[in-house]
Amino acid sequence: MTSNDQFTSWPVFLQALQIRFVPFQYEDPTGSLFKLTQRGSVANYLSEFKDLANRIVGLPTLFLLSCFVSGLALDIRREVQALQPMTLVQAAGLACLQEEKLHDPRMPPRSHPVNPSPSPPPVISSPRLSPLLPL
Repeated sequence: MTSNDQFTSWPVFLQALQIRFVPFQYEDPTGSLFKLTQRGSVANYLSEFKDLANRIVGLPTLFLLSCFVSGLALDIRREVQALQPMTLVQAAGLACLQEEKLHDPRMPPRSHPVNPSPSPPPVISSPRLSPLLPL
């Protein structure tokens, strides 16, 4: 510690630790976590999510799960929600699998169904009935 003259005493060392690891008062990790969305890979999103979540104390695990899933990219989120994961680990695993599936070159590209213009209702012809009374 003193061989490189970086930390000359215990209080200097403690101050360096606080500067490095204690969040600034103006930072809001909870707000950042709520706003976090997937912009790249699921792995990068998960890493950012964990970094923020580990700085927050007291959030229920189900809330963290919901927050994670809601921040996923839309095409991945739909699939993960459909499978109803019970834990953050399950949700992250499902998201990674879905991402792999979407980027698999062997899978045919997904086409979005196009709503064709509505066709007129079919005309049902009924046999001609003779009038009951003569004309």
